[in-house]
Amino acid sequence: MAKSRKSRKHSKRSAKPLFILLFLLGTLGTAAFYLKDNITVRTYASQARRYVMDYFKGGGRTQVNAFKMTEANYGSELDEIAEKYDLPAPFLKALIVLECSGRKPVRPRYEKHIFKKLKKVRDENGRTFEKITQNMIADASDEALKNLSKSWGPFQLMGYKCLYLEVHVNDIRGDDALEWGAKWIKLEYGHLLRKERYQDAFHYHNTGSLYPKSGDSKTYDPLYVEKGMKYIDYFD
Repeated sequence: MAKSRKSRKHSKRSAKPLFILLFLLGTLGTAAFYLKDNITVRTYASQARRYVMDYFKGGGRTQVNAFKMTEANYGSELDEIAEKYDLPAPFLKALIVLECSGRKPVRPRYEKHIFKKLKKVRDENGRTFEKITQNMIADASDEALKNLSKSWGPFQLMGYKCLYLEVHVNDIRGDDALEWGAKWIKLEYGHLLRKERYQDAFHYHNTGSLYPKSGDSKTYDPLYVEKGMKYIDYFD
């Protein structure tokens, strides 16, 4: 009996990882023969292993592409910024995969519940939200508050974080979004990264709190932290 169109498509998709694996192994064998350089071959082998592992462990082509896009769109600049602010580049790259899948430019996400909280701070005397007081946003229009209620850039930094950095929203969503995002990370939870408390750092970035000692993660994606920890291994 002839296979259905759906079955044929599935077979083709299933064959792709095997083809990639064979191609990479052949390339490595050729490199080993001509280069006679064990360090170089091990480096390429490690990279090949990461691609293949991520393909087979549920990410597939989409996840591998996110890693590639992160390196292509942000890699070299991010390495420099990480060194400048003494932050681990693998963590920052993993964070970008989590937040925007390495895309550039990145579309902002509007958080309506944040807008409502900021509006109460502006309109009701004595209200506060995190470290934001009425004096800080007293003259802000509704449109300005909406911009403060959106997440911007490759790290998807909330707009109101610009108030802590003493810059404008345009700064954290423009060409310098990567640097301002890294600077905020250093100021806000750089101490966690220095101690390699990556689980806490991922959870803090997404929720503003440390990873819970008991109970479930508070992240919007229950696997957010788990994925981040795996992605660090890829970039490390």
